[in-house]
Amino acid sequence: MPTPGVKARIDRFWRAVRRLEAISSAGEERFASDENLVDAGERNLQVAIEAVIDVGEALIAYMGWRTPKSYRDVGTILFENGVISGALYEQFKRAVNIRNILVHNYVYIMPKDLYATIKDLIGTLTEIMNSIISYMAERGIDP
Repeated sequence: MPTPGVKARIDRFWRAVRRLEAISSAGEERFASDENLVDAGERNLQVAIEAVIDVGEALIAYMGWRTPKSYRDVGTILFENGVISGALYEQFKRAVNIRNILVHNYVYIMPKDLYATIKDLIGTLTEIMNSIISYMAERGIDP
């Protein structure tokens, strides 16, 4: 049985997705001109990505699969074990790259680019999380 923290991370993921949907509904121009929306978009995107990584790591540990060497490796292991498709694996890697940029401030993401990334990744992150949850449910694993 995964720890209660897994359920909390799943709940936090859905909250971040709802926030991202609300933020992105403001439209690109309003988003780009409102520092509060930009900051909220950055933070909720980071949280959503990290929640997917954390829940994936919890499943990997629960199943006794090999230990990931990096966040990107979490996606590799999920793909290797049939939890996510090849297309979702590619998007998982992209999301990890975006997370690293947001967390470590490697480069500044222009607000319009961040807006486009949010719009693009909301559905992808939701698909990845749903794949993980479905895999768990099919095997009777209660998050």
